[in-house]
Amino acid sequence: MAFKAELLKKKLKEQSKTRDELVADLKKQGCSRHKRTVSRWLAGTNPPKPKDLEAIARVLHCKPQDFDPFFADIGLGEVSIQAHVSAASHNAYELMRWRYGVSQKQIMELAPILFSIVAGHALRVPVQDKEVARLAVENGLSDPRLQGGHLEDQASKLKKCFGIETSHPETETSRNLFSEAIIRLSAQISSHVDTKWFVGAAAEEAPNAAGYIPDIKLVEALSEGQPQLAEAISKGRIRLSSVLQQAKEAKGGDLSIKEFAKAIRAAHEQGIEAQRKAGLKKLNAWRAFYAERHPELAAEYDDLVAKHCHEEGWYPERYTDDDRAQSWIDPFQEDLHLNEDTLLEYQRLKAEARRADAINNTLTLVMTDNDPAYCRFKELQRHRTKLKKRFEEEWA
Repeated sequence: MAFKAELLKKKLKEQSKTRDELVADLKKQGCSRHKRTVSRWLAGTNPPKPKDLEAIARVLHCKPQDFDPFFADIGLGEVSIQAHVSAASHNAYELMRWRYGVSQKQIMELAPILFSIVAGHALRVPVQDKEVARLAVENGLSDPRLQGGHLEDQASKLKKCFGIETSHPETETSRNLFSEAIIRLSAQISSHVDTKWFVGAAAEEAPNAAGYIPDIKLVEALSEGQPQLAEAISKGRIRLSSVLQQAKEAKGGDLSIKEFAKAIRAAHEQGIEAQRKAGLKKLNAWRAFYAERHPELAAEYDDLVAKHCHEEGWYPERYTDDDRAQSWIDPFQEDLHLNEDTLLEYQRLKAEARRADAINNTLTLVMTDNDPAYCRFKELQRHRTKLKKRFEEEWA
């Protein structure tokens, strides 16, 4: 082990920690070591064992590899793996630690086993659906399956657990079998886990933990029963480990669930204000950027927004509390919604269709894309989207 003793001394000095304080902190991590042992580490005469090095890194908020670049060889039959995960997944690790007392390492060791179980269930989704369809037909009901079932059958045969993307999205739907399996398996233990905000993934994409609640009671306790806050936790809007670390440092010790919940709420409220301010600044810069290059189009777009869009704060019924919050927090998204009542041609065509349907006993669907104002608004949005990518590169 090429242990960097000088770096350990430097880290202790930067954080104003003494040798005795390091010993005490390591003990809290379940790593009891005598003062003489730590002195040998500092002197470089006796490097810490892999387990000790992991504890040191946790205490000093760094990585074991900082002290030893060859830390990957941590023992016979063991290797070190590194991966970037979503904030939602990171929160799930933290929740599992609180609920079950397990470490990320223990969960990662089980990951291939858990993945294979869910993948196996995913491949059985088409089979389950066929059985449901059979029972429906036997009872005089229509086949509940969506168009695109042949793709899901094919995905199952080819062991494509994330499904196969359809090339005809306008006429058929192909699901992500893995996401569907997660939802179905979770339904069997709905008193423990919740998928109501689970984002899932499109066919052929790997799902992540966004929106999945791995422990209902714990999330309710940490969010103090506030749905918006619970959704923010489950979607990774709040990084639990960061909030916990800051709150523990402020208190000078461990936190109760109530204290942690209070810290989460405060961090969320503070983050909302900061993000909203940054989003408005970026939005104003973007509008100026676009208007400078396309002044006439910018003026036309603003006019269409004023005439045909709902005011800020109006959201479709499908929006969750978190969707509404994120739209307000990040105005740079320009989350605008057309008010169909202002689309004159669309309203005229819809009225004509209703009169005809009343006479002929039919049902005619009239689409908003028959309205020229709607079409022009969408055309301008597409043009802005292309230029927005360039703006973001310069802004970054």
